[in-house]
Amino acid sequence: MKKSALYVTVSVLCAGLPLGVNAAAAPDQIVTALENKFGVYPGERRNHTKGICFTGEFQATAEASALSRSPLLQGAAIPVIGRFSQAGGNLHAPDNKPNAHGMALRFTLPDGQLHQMAMLDLPFFDVATPEGFLQKQLATGKPDPAKIQAFEQAFPETQRLKQALAGQSRIPAGYHRLSYNSINTFILETADGKSTPVRWAFIPTEDKPAYLNAEQAESLGTDYLLSRLQTDLDSGDIRWRMELTLANEDDQLTDPSQPWSGPHQVITAGTLQLQAVDTAADADCRSINFDPLRLSDGVKPSDDPILQARSPAYAISFGKRSQEANRQD
Repeated sequence: MKKSALYVTVSVLCAGLPLGVNAAAAPDQIVTALENKFGVYPGERRNHTKGICFTGEFQATAEASALSRSPLLQGAAIPVIGRFSQAGGNLHAPDNKPNAHGMALRFTLPDGQLHQMAMLDLPFFDVATPEGFLQKQLATGKPDPAKIQAFEQAFPETQRLKQALAGQSRIPAGYHRLSYNSINTFILETADGKSTPVRWAFIPTEDKPAYLNAEQAESLGTDYLLSRLQTDLDSGDIRWRMELTLANEDDQLTDPSQPWSGPHQVITAGTLQLQAVDTAADADCRSINFDPLRLSDGVKPSDDPILQARSPAYAISFGKRSQEANRQD
């Protein structure tokens, strides 16, 4: 299928998707708000625009297989294509400034299924609804304290994340030093139909500082994350431990802005090993739409409206950049 035809197909499909969310925050509005805020880099993603491709391998534990029938969690060695990224639509975002960061993964399973994840280095999200996300982009496009104050008053849940991150630099020591969280809740299902709501995290197995102070970061310049990643990979293994946090009965399953607090059962679900960094212009991860609702049998999305809205917004962005890339060829 040609890229221009793909754009039309994706757009038509998105137009018919039931969002199950506030209609005021349609996915095309979200994408447009990001474009207006950051500008458009033809052929590039509208959010998490600056990034680094990599390949790796994932292997699950027996404890994980007991919770889900998904082929992802049965213990086979699973090849992975991944991408690290900076939040926002700035292709030239400086590495040495505070920001949120992402890790997206595509697993190619033994039975041919694809399973995808898109995670953040935040402990939880700042807004509870797509409308909140849209209004945040509209309020923060240009410095305007009055708009930001009005946004924070209309969406008071944003204060939870602000308080949780208070005092942190949010300037990464390296993409490979960060822990990445699913943010949203997913439902694992066993072969006999037992369901377990979970949130997952990928935590570096090497215990080193995740973030730098401003002085340390300033000396590294604006594009150090790639070189640091490659240097550390050349000198040793880079791995993450996947942890599943099982929901308690009173946990909020549909609001990613509410953390799960107090004691929880946590199991080690597997290990992700980074194998190579891919800086080629045609690196595999560049053409992947890391839709987090592309899940294997045995893993279901929750009814979280933020999660449900991500898929059509990702598809619109993917369709636009595919069409732009086709024009450039």
